[in-house]
Amino acid sequence: MNTKAASILLWIFEVVAVIAVIVIALTIAKQFSDETALRKINAAEDIAMMVNTFVSLPGDARVEYPRDLSKFAVALTSQYVVVFEKDAKIDGEKRNFILPSGHSAVDIVKQKSKVCLKKVDKIISVEDCVKP
Repeated sequence: MNTKAASILLWIFEVVAVIAVIVIALTIAKQFSDETALRKINAAEDIAMMVNTFVSLPGDARVEYPRDLSKFAVALTSQYVVVFEKDAKIDGEKRNFILPSGHSAVDIVKQKSKVCLKKVDKIISVEDCVKP
């Protein structure tokens, strides 16, 4: 085989490989830049931190989540919180937390613009925020 032809063939292969890597990197970056995905991640992280904070508070408490969650549903269990899109099944962003013994967390809220976390005794719940 001609060495010049082999060199050109190898050069073409390298260019194609570099283009493929660039396309894959751009596709992954576009998926991470999706606003909906970022909002789900942030909401799940925030609510998990709110639950951890509620555990340390003495007495009862109620806090309103500051962002609009009307495009999402929030499911709260004693081990984790899941934030998922209203059209999707429960396969959204999941964040774990650890509750001390005696504490529990259970509830689900779908497509509400204002969501509140409430702690009564040792039970933490998520609910629609209705201003009194």
